[in-house]
Amino acid sequence: MNNIQQSVRAEQPVALPHISVKLGLQNNRLKPRKILGAAGSIACFLLVPAVWITCKYAFGISDRYLPSPVDVVQACSDLEPNVWVHTLYTAGRLALGFLAGVSVGIGLGIATNRFRLLAKILCPIFDGMRSVPAVAIVPFFLLWFGFAESGRLLLVVAGIAFNIAVATHQILSDVPEKQRILFKSFGIESSHLVRSYSIPRILESLLPTIRFSLSTAMGVVIVSELLGSQIGLGYLIQTARNTFSMHVIFLATILLGILNSLMDFLVTRVWSKAIYWR
Repeated sequence: MNNIQQSVRAEQPVALPHISVKLGLQNNRLKPRKILGAAGSIACFLLVPAVWITCKYAFGISDRYLPSPVDVVQACSDLEPNVWVHTLYTAGRLALGFLAGVSVGIGLGIATNRFRLLAKILCPIFDGMRSVPAVAIVPFFLLWFGFAESGRLLLVVAGIAFNIAVATHQILSDVPEKQRILFKSFGIESSHLVRSYSIPRILESLLPTIRFSLSTAMGVVIVSELLGSQIGLGYLIQTARNTFSMHVIFLATILLGILNSLMDFLVTRVWSKAIYWR
């Protein structure tokens, strides 16, 4: 009887308190690291205006080359229409064009992967079109659509959809052969396979291409506003260049950087929520 009790006691997880203590210590160690990481990010963010102010007032650089931070901040209220209206229009064009381009690119990639004939026809076209800079096709869209908003939207879609389509097609083409055999042996329908396997696989691997395409879409939106728009940050830069308003150009450039960073943060967070199984 004593031997049985001793064996039962030996099987009890007596080491669990030590494990929980170790996990607690590890979590406590992670908190200072997170605090240091956040502090480092804030310090790097504040380093840019600090260098700007130092260079401006320590070396006496002319406003023609480096405007003062006071003039840049004051431009936020001096512009008409307000700079936030310009920012809102640019953000709306970027969001709509980016979402449409990603959707079209993923759809084309799935279609070319499912139908071999379509892949033979479209893949060479995709490879050729994605090598052409998006800025180079702006004159065509201006001639075709004029200054209409639909032309700007389609320009952003054309600027990013081909890269995403090629990346999507490549991701699905890299499916291991043993998995393809497994799907065929179970008789899984193609339509069900797209929902249950293809789209999750794309979501797991496409984020780097999506983030790169976001920066490309930002550049295309600004170029389209530079050449044919009456409102937006690109239009603001164009008019400021004509009037030699360097402080306005600095303000629009700073807002573009902030807007791109916010969009990239939102895309990354939404993408991480979408692939909840990882």
